[in-house]
Amino acid sequence: MENKIKPATGKLGVLVVGLGGAVSSTFVVGTLAVRKGLSKPIGSITQLATMRLGKREENNFPKIKDVVPLTDLNDIVFGGWDIFPENVYDASVHAEVLSEKDLNGVKEELQAIKPMPAAFDHDWVKRLNGTHIKQAANRWELTEALRKDIRDFKAANNCERVVVIWSASTEVYLPLCAEHDSIESIEKAMKEDRRDVISPSMCYAYAAIAEGAPFIMGAPNLCVDTPAMWEFAEKNKVAI
Repeated sequence: MENKIKPATGKLGVLVVGLGGAVSSTFVVGTLAVRKGLSKPIGSITQLATMRLGKREENNFPKIKDVVPLTDLNDIVFGGWDIFPENVYDASVHAEVLSEKDLNGVKEELQAIKPMPAAFDHDWVKRLNGTHIKQAANRWELTEALRKDIRDFKAANNCERVVVIWSASTEVYLPLCAEHDSIESIEKAMKEDRRDVISPSMCYAYAAIAEGAPFIMGAPNLCVDTPAMWEFAEKNKVAI
C-alpha cells in the first residue's frame, strides 16, 4: 500500500482559543519545558506512547513518533486568542496551576506569546466578561477577521501548517437546528448575524476549516458536530 502521509517538515503553528486559560497555559508551558530539557513529557501520546508493529510475539513496540511523521517539538510555534490581553507567563501565574519554579525556566518564551483579541459573546459564556475582544458588524465579518488572524500568524511565523485548538470555556447549550444543516445555511445565518444559532466557537471552526487548518474542539460545544461543518471539512479535506 502506498504511503500517502506527507513528512512533517517546517514549522507547525498551534493556535489556541483561550490561550490564557489554566489548561492551555499549562499545555504551552509543558511543551516548552520539555523541549528545553527541563521536564519529561509524561502522559504525552505523541512523545512517549508506543505502538505494536507486526505480530505480538515479534515484540516490536516502537514509539509512535518514530513511526508516524509528527512535528518535532522544536518546530512548534504557539499563538492564539484570549478575552484578556495578558501574555502567557502572566496568565499562567494568575492561573496558579504551576509554580513559579516551573514557569521561570521558560519565562522569556512565555512572555513573548501574546494573545490576539478574541471572538467573544457574553451571551454564550455568561460568567465571563472579556476586555480583549474583536468588534465586528456580524458573525460573518467576525469569522473573516479570524481567518485573517490565522493567515497573518502563519506568515509572520513562517509556518508550513497551522492547527486550531478550542481550549476556552464551554458555551451555553445549543440544540441542532436548520441553520446547521449545510454550508449554505450556516453561511447565510452568519451573514444575517444570527447570534442565537451561530456561536463564537462555530466562527473559529469555520475560519480554521476555510484556511485549511485542522480544528480540535476541547469542550462539549455543539460547534463541529453539525452537518454543515462535516460537509465543509470534507469539502476542504480538513480534519476536525
